[in-house]
Amino acid sequence: MARFVVIGLGKFGGHVARTLFARGHEVVGIDSDAETVQAMRDHCTRAVTTDSTEQENLRALDLSGADAAVVSLGDRMDATILVTLYLKELGVKRIVVKALSDDHGKILTLIGATGVVHPERDTALRLAHALGARSIVEYLPLGVGFGLEEIAAPASFWGRDLRDLGIRKRHQVLIVAVKNKDNVDLVPGADYVVREGDILVVVGKDDGLASMSIEADRG
Repeated sequence: MARFVVIGLGKFGGHVARTLFARGHEVVGIDSDAETVQAMRDHCTRAVTTDSTEQENLRALDLSGADAAVVSLGDRMDATILVTLYLKELGVKRIVVKALSDDHGKILTLIGATGVVHPERDTALRLAHALGARSIVEYLPLGVGFGLEEIAAPASFWGRDLRDLGIRKRHQVLIVAVKNKDNVDLVPGADYVVREGDILVVVGKDDGLASMSIEADRG
């Protein structure tokens, strides 16, 4: 069982805290609003009402032993920066922060955030990719210009092995897994023969993923 700290128990932070707690982890939930904290008491190991922008308040909670901290303070950019800095100074090794913009994310990384998430942007990207190509089952951004895509193998791929398809050479992407109704093949070899119903899990630059999905749509 790991120990997590979630600072900011709104929609995003609340979902994170509930999910971690439901999976059996120890969760310390923190928010400045007493009603929000009260509503989360059954979904956290410990729910605390305090102003996390005051370093002494965080220090009093002894958070240094946490496996990770998640910070989600809505549109309070200055508060998010302060809390991230304080967590870094208190010795929290893994700090994941919800950012409001790319520049905000850069600042958070510079002052100690080990992970930055952009929920609205990432959701929009996933939707745009899914709508833009019939073959795309799922899209997950991995960083600026990079992503992971699940692509339904078109009929033109069926019965051919990965060596023959030459996907990596032509699109500069890597197939890291193949999913089907029976199982999941991780890092399939060049002799893997694509079957009807296969979902190709592909990692690479967005332009390479786009060119592959275009080929799949045509197939």
